[in-house]
Amino acid sequence: MAEDEKTRVRAMTQPAQAQQPLWRRYEEPDRGLIDAVCEEVRLLAEHGTQDPGQTIALAVAGAEAAEGLAAALEDPWALYTPQQVAVAASALFTQIAAAGTALEKLDRLLDVMAERGDITEPDYDGVGEAERLCTAQSTLGAAGQEAAGAIDVRACEEAVDILISTPCTAMMPANTHETLTQLAGLLGDSATLIPGCRLPHGTDSAHQDFQDGCSCRIELTSRDNAAWTLQRSDAAWYLMPLASPHDGGSDLSGMELSMTETCPHPRHFALLLHRALDTAA
Repeated sequence: MAEDEKTRVRAMTQPAQAQQPLWRRYEEPDRGLIDAVCEEVRLLAEHGTQDPGQTIALAVAGAEAAEGLAAALEDPWALYTPQQVAVAASALFTQIAAAGTALEKLDRLLDVMAERGDITEPDYDGVGEAERLCTAQSTLGAAGQEAAGAIDVRACEEAVDILISTPCTAMMPANTHETLTQLAGLLGDSATLIPGCRLPHGTDSAHQDFQDGCSCRIELTSRDNAAWTLQRSDAAWYLMPLASPHDGGSDLSGMELSMTETCPHPRHFALLLHRALDTAA
């Protein structure tokens, strides 16, 4: 595990922060992706919704996020370490408990609407609409209680603690330079690391590793013998053509890779890179 990752894990396990769930204490390693994704949701949640449309927007955003996460976790490379699993699990435990509470509140809101005279009073002993509405209300309340009851707080916290302390043998890169170095090694003879970092006297490590790139790059040849260069800039990875195998010119288009992390798992990155090259061929 990279030193930066170890530091984040230590920070997440400090006793002073034990009152908050792990997902609230998580320190994102890259450029504020969580803030960018959650910005609108936080505005509504922190300041309170002012109308039903905003309340429904929160419900729909939560559903889309949950479905998106379930789909993302189908990918065997969705997460790299047990510590990352711990963060995701902590967030999901909170989602389940919060969803249960929200369903119970929907149950109570129907009573409030009935008190206002806006809907028929729910009643199991009634007939027609009153009985049907009571059935729906009971379903909301029962589902909420079941969801809330599914969370054993102590067991969930223990599971998260175990995941945090589980050793990971993957040699994760600590910066852009290490990412490029390990990736070039995995790509073999088809790739060459072109140094761009300033090296301090008497050391083998990069003097400066910027978040947006360390000035190093990889030159590589695809399966159809096209020449490419891979480098990081502006918080993104770029694959740019050097020459076409047909006429020596550059008639291929460059592309921004789907990988955004500064320090991805090198084997995962190599897989995505091969896919991108195959698509560009």
